[in-house]
Amino acid sequence: MALATPSTKLSPSRSQLKTVPFSVRGGDEESNGVATKVGPNSAPPGFIRSTFPNFPWHRVPNFLTYLRCLSIPVLMVLFYQPDMHLATSVLFAGASITDWLDGYLARRWDIASPFGAFLDPVADKLAVATSLILLSGRYGKEIAIPCSIILGREVAVTALREWMATQGARSVVKVGMQGKIKTAATMVAITLLLAIKDSSAKAYTPGLAFLYLCAVVTVTSGSAYFQAAAPILFGKE
Repeated sequence: MALATPSTKLSPSRSQLKTVPFSVRGGDEESNGVATKVGPNSAPPGFIRSTFPNFPWHRVPNFLTYLRCLSIPVLMVLFYQPDMHLATSVLFAGASITDWLDGYLARRWDIASPFGAFLDPVADKLAVATSLILLSGRYGKEIAIPCSIILGREVAVTALREWMATQGARSVVKVGMQGKIKTAATMVAITLLLAIKDSSAKAYTPGLAFLYLCAVVTVTSGSAYFQAAAPILFGKE
């Protein structure tokens, strides 16, 4: 799947976008009577959208999320193949790019779907968790320790967000800048560590450094979320 604090104002993430009721008049573009179903606040169509006006552009963000889900079993197979470490790294990097791209397109075209909002963070966490577990098995405790911290935090913060949503206060624990730094550091660390054959490679040390940086930011950002939610958690509001 933004220290600023959890209350920092940011542009909405894909999961925060409202579902837009599509209609031919208003936000939808038309070409020969066929609506492309972008939202009412969509950016004007560029060259590609203008060239292919009948293409279902409103479905592209979800397609990218589906591809990210499908890449996970492929990554697992490649990971255990001899001399396929670079291909595994490229696959993970490509999946990470789609994570950014689907959110960017959803915001730019003012589109969202309930299923896409649900699946997008799930696909992100599955891809990261799978990769961290695979790397822990290959390198042992040096990787397993920060991975345990990262995964434990993800479980705790996800549970916190879901509980806060039941209280109507999910915005209190929305993604902040530290969360974005954590995500970026995690993607870089995993990409580097997947790209090498063993710990003797030069990229191992910087990859490990990024992973430990991620673990540190994971703790500080997670603490910020729980501090922000504390008044509601302990009944002070």
